[in-house]
Amino acid sequence: MLNFAAVLLFFLSLILGQGAAVALAQGEDIQSQIERGRAALQAGRVDEAIEIFSRLIQAAPQAEFYFQRALAFDKKHKYGPAIQDLDKAISAAPDQANYYSKRGMVLRRIGEHEAALTDFTRVLELDPTNVTALANRARALFTLGDASKALQDVQRAIGLSPENAALYGLRGDIYTVAGEHANAVKDYNRAIQLKPDAAWAYNNRGIALANLGKTREAVEDLNRAMEIAASFSSVGEVPGMSGNSW
Repeated sequence: MLNFAAVLLFFLSLILGQGAAVALAQGEDIQSQIERGRAALQAGRVDEAIEIFSRLIQAAPQAEFYFQRALAFDKKHKYGPAIQDLDKAISAAPDQANYYSKRGMVLRRIGEHEAALTDFTRVLELDPTNVTALANRARALFTLGDASKALQDVQRAIGLSPENAALYGLRGDIYTVAGEHANAVKDYNRAIQLKPDAAWAYNNRGIALANLGKTREAVEDLNRAMEIAASFSSVGEVPGMSGNSW
C-alpha cells in the first residue's frame, strides 16, 4: 500500500520545489516564518530576511512576500530587484496603496520622478487622505518644476496633519528654493515649535535668514544645528537628519 504522506510530499516537491516541500513536511508554520522574516528585517538582518521571504515566495508566491522582500532589497540599496518585486506585488494586489507608495519612493531614489509621481497619484486615488503620499507627490512635483501644485499638496497634508513638523519643513524647503525666504522662515519657526530638537529646521532656517541678510540670526541657527548634531553619535540619530519618509 502506498504511504499517503510520501505521495503528498512527492507532489508537493513537484509543485513547490523540493526545499519548500521538505519545509512544509517538517511542519514549518508559514505565519511564523513571515513574522521571523519581518523581525529580521526590523533588526537589520537583511540577508536573513531576503532568504526567508525568498523561501516563502518559492513555496507560495504571494504579493505580501514580494513586498517584504522588496523592503529588504531597498535596505541593501538593490533598487532594481526591489522594483521588480514591487511590480510583482502590485500585479498580484493592484489595490494595495502601500505597494505603490513604496515603489514610488524607490523610483524617486533612482531619479525616476515622473514614474514616482504616477505611483503617488495612484496611492491618493486609493487613499485620498494619505499624508505621506501627499508629501511624496509634492517632492516629485517640485523636482519636476511644478512648485504651485507641490505647495497645494503640502498644504493639503498640513490640513490633515497640522502638528507634523516635517510638513512645515517641506513647505519651507520649497519656499526657500523658490526664493520666498520670509515664508520659509515662518514655516521653519513652526517646525521648531513642534520639534525643538530638529537640527534640520535650525539649519534650513539659518540658510533662509542668511538669504534675507540676517547674518547674526543665521549664524546662531547654524551653530544651534551643529550643537544638536554633536549631541548624537551619528547623523542617523540626529532628529530630522536621517531623512523623512518622503
